[in-house]
Amino acid sequence: MIRMDSQKPISYANLTINGQIFTVTKATIRESLEEIFFAECEGYCESMESPLFQSLNSTLSNDLDVYKFLDKQAVLKIKKIALQNASDSNSINLPSGGGNDESVYNGIISEVGYIGTSNSGSNKNSIGQKYFFRFVLSSPLFRLSINSANRIFTDQTVIEVIKEILKFYQASPIKEVDFSNIKNSYEAREYISQYNESDLDFLQRICFNNGIYFYEDDDKIYFYDTLNISGFEQANSGSAASSAPSDVREVNFNPNINNILNQECIKAINKTEILNTNNFSYSSQNTMYPTVLDMVNSKQNEKTKYNAHFHLGQYSFTQQESLSIPTELKRRRSILNLNTYVADSNVFGLKLNSGVSLNYDPSSLKSDAKFDFKIIALIQNFIDETNLENRLDTNDIVPIAGKSFSTSYSNQIIMLPSSAVYVPKFKTKPRPPEVTLGVVIGNNGIDDEKNTIHTDEYGRVKVRINAFASQESVDNSTNFSQNNINPTNSNDYSHSAYLRVMTPIASSNSGFFAIPRIGDEVVVSFLEGDIDKPMVSASLYNAYNPQLPNLPSDYHQTTISSKTIGVNENGRNEFTFSNLKDKEHIYLKAEKDYGELIQHDFTQTILNDKSSKVLGTYTERIQEAHVQTIDLAKNVNVGAEYLTTVGLSRDTIVGLSNTLNVGIDSKIRVGKDSSEYVGNDKNIEIKGNLDTVIYKNENRTVKEDKKDVIEGSYELSSSKGINEYTQEHIVLQADNYIDIKSKSNLTTNTDSQHTEVADSKFSDIKSNYEVDAGNQIIHQVGSTQIEITSSNVIIRAGGVEAIFDQRGITVIGGEVRAE
Repeated sequence: MIRMDSQKPISYANLTINGQIFTVTKATIRESLEEIFFAECEGYCESMESPLFQSLNSTLSNDLDVYKFLDKQAVLKIKKIALQNASDSNSINLPSGGGNDESVYNGIISEVGYIGTSNSGSNKNSIGQKYFFRFVLSSPLFRLSINSANRIFTDQTVIEVIKEILKFYQASPIKEVDFSNIKNSYEAREYISQYNESDLDFLQRICFNNGIYFYEDDDKIYFYDTLNISGFEQANSGSAASSAPSDVREVNFNPNINNILNQECIKAINKTEILNTNNFSYSSQNTMYPTVLDMVNSKQNEKTKYNAHFHLGQYSFTQQESLSIPTELKRRRSILNLNTYVADSNVFGLKLNSGVSLNYDPSSLKSDAKFDFKIIALIQNFIDETNLENRLDTNDIVPIAGKSFSTSYSNQIIMLPSSAVYVPKFKTKPRPPEVTLGVVIGNNGIDDEKNTIHTDEYGRVKVRINAFASQESVDNSTNFSQNNINPTNSNDYSHSAYLRVMTPIASSNSGFFAIPRIGDEVVVSFLEGDIDKPMVSASLYNAYNPQLPNLPSDYHQTTISSKTIGVNENGRNEFTFSNLKDKEHIYLKAEKDYGELIQHDFTQTILNDKSSKVLGTYTERIQEAHVQTIDLAKNVNVGAEYLTTVGLSRDTIVGLSNTLNVGIDSKIRVGKDSSEYVGNDKNIEIKGNLDTVIYKNENRTVKEDKKDVIEGSYELSSSKGINEYTQEHIVLQADNYIDIKSKSNLTTNTDSQHTEVADSKFSDIKSNYEVDAGNQIIHQVGSTQIEITSSNVIIRAGGVEAIFDQRGITVIGGEVRAE
């Protein structure tokens, strides 16, 4: 460890690093509301051992703390120089400190340079040497600049993102952060990205581009979204310089370049005005209403209006504006550039983001001029070489002969009129990759949700973007486990918000729509080259999600397919084109249902065969006519029932034969009349019975002969009478016998001859037997005959004739005997 000489030099500036005190001889301190502060210091310490040898020994011994100064906490203190004559060392007075008499800067050492040493071997009063160094003291926020990170923040406000970035550095002590001066409310953004940027560059970009800036003092880091000067109210034209608040620094303005008395004053004020293009109005595209033109009306300038196309949702369908710089901030920055003043002074103790009120001679200036300013940048130059003069050895590396030693302090102030509104300089977004790859994600792991869809009402998807994926492991392995910090989004820095999906055609009038599924590898592009406007522009097959055709065998296929949604589902809808010569083929597969809607005509031409197979029910409805023309043959095979329902009439025209083959039953149901016309013969063959039921009359006309051949019996049953009529004859012929039975009367009536021819005839009359003839009745057996007329009865037998009439009995050819 470097040990100091017990003799403490009298100095205006000291730098303390890890307990080691250095005397500062030169310092340039740069502060700005747009950059973190840093101070370039030159100074020395006194030690008996060379710091270079110490560093070498630490390296050779593998000392973990090889860097004694780099990245160590350091404090720079500069006291106000109080002297009347710089060349007279006896006139130096050290102020007591406090107020504006001392400036303190807390930070870390970001750069160390070893300048050289002095040789004090000839100085018997000294046992050590002076070692000269050059240091750069930087804000603790400098640590945020020594990385390059890729992160995505979703559904967070700008302030929340700032706080999350700062959480990464809680293991390395930084100053307390004060957000109490953030006055505006900031809406949550769907998408904020950090790409190939250090945390500091990213922090500055999202702050400055939203009108937020920050600076620090020795204790805190302050964030503002409006310039807030303690004690200053909004300036008005009636206020005078003398009415400046007491806590605003009053400074004299003395343009006298000699300033013999070394009075603290501002000695020069400069201003540069440049005519620039209008950089605060812009044109772009509105994704919801591309032709909308909006007017931006500044409240600070009611007379001026600026036309600007703006995005209602530059990367989404929401009403949320994107991370583009608001037009009003651009306008204010343009005004700021025309109202920036640069002043040279020797006033010690000025503070960044504080007010300055100039004292001036009213007789030389207009009475209505305003000379209240606010400091937005400060460059301080400090030199204290008198300490070298008091402590210089004769063998020092700095020759004393002809050397003039000085002590001085000066600064350059960049300031704005107090009435102006400060807006930080905008930062350009990093250029995104032209394209990058990603994987579509959902709420859980990809393997648990593979082949499912996670989307919103606009068909957007979330993507794990490869360019941002490695940052998760980097962040999770740093400060969180050491400090038990659980930031909200520590595990999803590569997870995007919902991204729009590019399609070949997209509108409410026409389009091609498909939502990428979880696990799909996609190509991510960036609209307008904006890192905050990613979109899914394509998809890629890979070994995890292979293509449908089997390659290389099915190289000739072009396929559109959609798999059934689900982790373990294998079904798919498919539309495949096969393009081999003379084997061209189109294949359409519906995993389940298939529907078609044709608003008008549908024409289908098949130049060869068509086969259709329905494993279930085939239902077809035609609201008007169905015309079917078959030039050759039609074969309909119905395995079970065949039902045809015709609301009105049905006509079937068969040019030649019509054959109906029914395997089992055939039924014909006719609601009313049924007609059948056969132009020639009709043959009916019934292998079983024929049952006919006619609920009313049956009329049948046979133009020619009718022949019924009954190989079995014939039974005719009638509930009422049976009438048969013929214009010629009726023949009843039986090879055996004919029985005529009647439970009532039996009447035979003929207008002409009634002839009965039989081998024998038997009549069994239970009651009466009556024969009534209008002329005569003849009974004859062989030559025996009985003739009955209305007047007599004649019996002829054996040549004897007996006549019975009114006269009595007359026997002819025989005798009458009585026995």
